[in-house]
Amino acid sequence: MQKPLVKNIYLNWVLRIAVGLVFVLSAVLKYLSIDSFDMYVYEHGLFGYEITESLTRCLVAAELCLGIFLIIGVFPRFTKYTMLLFLTAFTVYLLLLPAVFGIESENCHCFGELISFNRWQSIVKNLILIALLLLYNPTLGWHFRWPKIAFAVTAVASLVAVFALITPSYIDTALYGKTITIDDELFRTTMSETEGGETFLQGRQIVCFYSTACGYCRKSAKKVHLAMRQADIPSDKVRIVFWHTDKSKPISLFFEKAKVPEIEHITIDAETFLNITNGVMPLIAFVNDGTVAECHKYIELNERQMKDFLTEK
Repeated sequence: MQKPLVKNIYLNWVLRIAVGLVFVLSAVLKYLSIDSFDMYVYEHGLFGYEITESLTRCLVAAELCLGIFLIIGVFPRFTKYTMLLFLTAFTVYLLLLPAVFGIESENCHCFGELISFNRWQSIVKNLILIALLLLYNPTLGWHFRWPKIAFAVTAVASLVAVFALITPSYIDTALYGKTITIDDELFRTTMSETEGGETFLQGRQIVCFYSTACGYCRKSAKKVHLAMRQADIPSDKVRIVFWHTDKSKPISLFFEKAKVPEIEHITIDAETFLNITNGVMPLIAFVNDGTVAECHKYIELNERQMKDFLTEK
């Protein structure tokens, strides 16, 4: 094992604080845009959405703990080599990202949405952190007096915080249930009187209610698209009802910004849209022969719910 190069205690302090703060910042910024980070990981197609929500929060908690451990001196040798392992794994992942997962994202979400780093910028950042950690001497400087207590308290507090402050959708649903509904009768009447709306009343399908100018609606469209891909749901089973906010811009711009392919959609006036959805958007309705069986917020929707409804006899 290579011996640490830094012998100056003050320079060593700078190294540990700098690297530790980067890890803490990375964790905090990911958490502030956790729904986008969830979506980014979900896009890889490795896990269902409920598992993805748990894994992303565990990763945030791990980064936060490692950053705090390094700064305050909790098991510095263990912390150093665990950080090196994390950074090496993330770097290999970023190098293989397009080839293995087919993802070419403008933001790898290493700092959430507030600071956007592309794949190569993140790789350079990781290599710099690896170099700083290799210089860092874990035997120099102040160590926490009760490392086992600090380790346990920080780890438990971080995990509780990331799951409690912004709860995963499955916990939120278990605690509060589904409280959103739509005006079933007005929905059927509007669809029957709108050109192209008749198909929205035929068989089992998923009907999404979006505003063309709503950022959360674009996130919902992205999530629905990924869930369709995960569960192998054909595009003719999902349709969109739009409230077209800005008539000067084509609806195709919504799909372009959401980075999803166009699917069948209709537009209705704003007042009718809001009356149907009771002012809630985005909203996803599970419709069976024109009758709304259940409604979902996009944040708690997952591919299993969609698949189960569409295949139910």
